[in-house]
Amino acid sequence: MDVCSLPVELFRAILAYLSLADLGRCGTVCRAWRELILGLDKTLWRQLFWRRPEWRHPSWPIRPHEEPPSWREALRKNLQATRIWSLHAPELDPSSCLHLFRRRKECRLWHVGAGCEHKTLRGALGAAGAYDRVLLHPGVYEEQAEVVLKVPVEVIGNGKFGEVTLLVSIDQQCPTARFCNLVLMPPWFSPVIYKTSSGHVQLDSCNLEGGQLQIRGPGTCLVRFCSFGRAGGASFQGVSLSLLENCDFSGSNASSVTVEGAPVLDRNWAWKHLSVLARSSTPNPTAAEEGNRKEERTNGTNPPCVAAAQEEEWMKKGGHKRRRCWECREDFVVKGSCSESEPSEEEDGACDEGDSLLVGAYTLSHDHHSLAHLLTKPQGWSCSGPSMETPGIRTLQQELQLDQEASLLASSIQGCVLRGCLFRDGKGGVLACNGGRARLEGNAFRGLHCGVRCVQNARIVMLRNEVCGCWASGVFLRLSAQGLIAENDIHTNGEAGLDIRKGANSIVLCNRIHGGLRSGIVVLGNGKASIRSNKIYGNKEAGIYILYKGNPVVRAVVFGSCHPA
Repeated sequence: MDVCSLPVELFRAILAYLSLADLGRCGTVCRAWRELILGLDKTLWRQLFWRRPEWRHPSWPIRPHEEPPSWREALRKNLQATRIWSLHAPELDPSSCLHLFRRRKECRLWHVGAGCEHKTLRGALGAAGAYDRVLLHPGVYEEQAEVVLKVPVEVIGNGKFGEVTLLVSIDQQCPTARFCNLVLMPPWFSPVIYKTSSGHVQLDSCNLEGGQLQIRGPGTCLVRFCSFGRAGGASFQGVSLSLLENCDFSGSNASSVTVEGAPVLDRNWAWKHLSVLARSSTPNPTAAEEGNRKEERTNGTNPPCVAAAQEEEWMKKGGHKRRRCWECREDFVVKGSCSESEPSEEEDGACDEGDSLLVGAYTLSHDHHSLAHLLTKPQGWSCSGPSMETPGIRTLQQELQLDQEASLLASSIQGCVLRGCLFRDGKGGVLACNGGRARLEGNAFRGLHCGVRCVQNARIVMLRNEVCGCWASGVFLRLSAQGLIAENDIHTNGEAGLDIRKGANSIVLCNRIHGGLRSGIVVLGNGKASIRSNKIYGNKEAGIYILYKGNPVVRAVVFGSCHPA
């Protein structure tokens, strides 16, 4: 009987008996076997994923009821992430021939609990060697003094989630450590549950209640599928890189995550491994650039470099250096006579004869609030480049390929990276201050007092987040803060969706800002912003509110059923 003639159901029944390693080997036999194994995503791979009781749903906590794109891929990512903490294990030196015959020391397993060899975690850590595993059986373990972790170990809770509770304050002084399936609570003498200033710690499927996780640079951390309850949170000071994935922050009395201080130059061993994980979902405009170049060559249109050359030629002929065509991907600076406050003497500086002609042609009257007349050509003004046309909404990839600064911000990986996290029912979400760096991807901020705050020369990158239901502003930038805010859904907030003030400067691209009880975007107090390709609609007040020396550049913004900007 030919094996290939067997029904597919029989093959699936046979493959169900194989281990994970054997399934991987079967997938490399031939193309038919690989397609057969990949076709078991909803059955076999899903069962293999849930065999680990400490693992949570791949889309938890934002979309726990939606099926992931691939259970096999979710299993692979979890297995890879659980091994990162031990990549620092020393390798044998092959310089001596004797080392070739030396067996690697096997990691021991230490049991802690009633009737086990150790009653307390401190006793097990005192006997454990490097990279050993400490297994805590169900129960409550309380340490009356700070535990100093000097040896790399793995501490695992044995049982269902919530059955192992550890009241402890740990100071890590070793290169690496991992904690999994534990409920961590602060002891009576300290609000800090865990801290490290040089090593790397990994927390998987843990619940931190009422205490703080403190990471100081060059220390790093990888926190995955963890819950931070009331008065719980994470504090990062001068970290070069740390990653928080699929975490739930609820009921915080202050900001759930605080990122403070510029990243230190020193880096520990885990930095390169974390950077690979953090870049896995970073937008890459290279493919879009190549596609647009092919389209330009096919359609015969001028690429940006040609438009720039035409613009330079027009400038030599007497054109104003700050007023450019829409096809040149630059912005017009419009000076009007209608403003919230009288301009200062510095703002009323003298202009040349060419400036006075153009400024007079683009003066906004008190009677007309529409901006449609700005798209018509003034008499006597000619442009050697392409004709002016109404700008259209661009995608994020198109905006990144036209703006080098925004592209660099979108691809930068530095500081604290939060991805797929849920911030809810608390006072604050993320606070970046004193030069801190934070990157937010695919998070949800719901029911907070203020979603994201970036102050005091800090820098944030926000991509594809949802900020809704905040009592105050959804995103707040001030005191020379900078950042990139792109492809976010900011809606139904009590005040402005985006508040930029006191010297802050940000690039706002391709966002949906709607349903606010006040204005969509507020720029004031010498705040600056480049607002492009956004959809602002359904707000109770102005779509974009500019006052008190606010200086944004607005282009290609769609306003819906709201008051005009």
